[in-house]
Amino acid sequence: MITTISNYYLLITNYLITHSPFLYLVQSLWRDEAFSVVLAEHNFLDIVRLTANDYNPPLYYLLLHFWMKIFGQSEISVRMLSFLFHILLTYIAYLFVKKFLKSKFFIFNFSFLIFFNPMLLYYAFEARMYSLLALLATLSMYHFYQKNWLWHIVFTTLGLYTQPFMIFVLLTQLIYLILTSDLKGKIIKLITPLILYSPWILIIFNQFKQSSQSWIHPADFRLVISSLGNLFLGFNGHPSFLWNFTKILSLIILFFSLKVIHFARKKNPPALLFFFWVFLPLSLTLLISFFKPIYVNRYLIFITVGEIFLITLGIEKIANKIFRKIFIFCFLFFVFCFNFWFAPFHKKRDFRKTMMEINQLATPKDIILVNSAISFFETIYYAEDRSICFIFNQRGISIPSYIGKAIIPQDKILTKLPSYPNRAFLIYKDASFEIVYKK
Repeated sequence: MITTISNYYLLITNYLITHSPFLYLVQSLWRDEAFSVVLAEHNFLDIVRLTANDYNPPLYYLLLHFWMKIFGQSEISVRMLSFLFHILLTYIAYLFVKKFLKSKFFIFNFSFLIFFNPMLLYYAFEARMYSLLALLATLSMYHFYQKNWLWHIVFTTLGLYTQPFMIFVLLTQLIYLILTSDLKGKIIKLITPLILYSPWILIIFNQFKQSSQSWIHPADFRLVISSLGNLFLGFNGHPSFLWNFTKILSLIILFFSLKVIHFARKKNPPALLFFFWVFLPLSLTLLISFFKPIYVNRYLIFITVGEIFLITLGIEKIANKIFRKIFIFCFLFFVFCFNFWFAPFHKKRDFRKTMMEINQLATPKDIILVNSAISFFETIYYAEDRSICFIFNQRGISIPSYIGKAIIPQDKILTKLPSYPNRAFLIYKDASFEIVYKK
């Protein structure tokens, strides 16, 4: 009997680890997460200096630096900071929606959609700044709507120092004020975050120039008509058959959005804010990306929050009570099931397993080489001895800045095999490795 219970426990645990969002918390760190940890290990001033040569401002790395001082650097520990931001996001969104909805039923279901949304939940377990960006953007919108300008300035400025796409949130608020009210006396309050952000603006321009070396693809028609669904699900193109589904989901989200804006024009003009929150940043980013590719789902994670507002408000405006409940339950059921189905498609390459094996085999006379800079940060994160880890750049190709070049020391880049006493462990991008012996 005990053995049977134990077997069931193991089966359930294994399923949760491999087929649920729990996978996001416990799996091996991927490149960008390992980069976050390595950068956050530096001191306060160095983090600011190094991020000036990278692509994202320093706030998240500074917070992660102090978080790691307290809670350590394990995969679960560094990811739990993002989960904390996600919990706070759910609470702030709950306070926000109470300004529009009186029904406890819809308020509860809205909060459920925020917490379990596939896009938001995935980045709630990633050691990157995107969950923080979603939180700060929502706080900015919340205090903007409340006309609490001091806290609006604080959270908007913090958002700008988290991720450059926060500028689209500020632009949304500006356009909303132009179209719905008198800007007099408010324009200075809106531009104050930009003034506080001005020391970083020149750095952003310099980084924009460097982004000629980019991995981002230009926008196309397929992306345009699928983008709302992509942002709701956190879909980045894999598995490819989901493109057709995200087109349909985009139409559904658009339908509820138009329903909200129709209602807003008649009875509740402030609800237009949610429409602008979603469609202004999305339209501008897609338009720019036809000429200069900048569209990446996670950079626009705050739009997902706006989508959930529009979906919930749109469903709440359906006249028939039965249909209202059917629609909201369908969304809730779909979101819950999708999280379990989609989780395995987010599985990262298992560098932890690779490095555990190498750490056991390696002797003080060995070295560890990665054949691509793209795998360098996972390697040094999991290596017991970082001093023996190098990038083997045999062809002498310039390392793109988006790889994290800003924090790769030049002496860690080798163009030929060094004279080493014993052997080298050569690691490939797919996390496989081979042992190269001294000739």
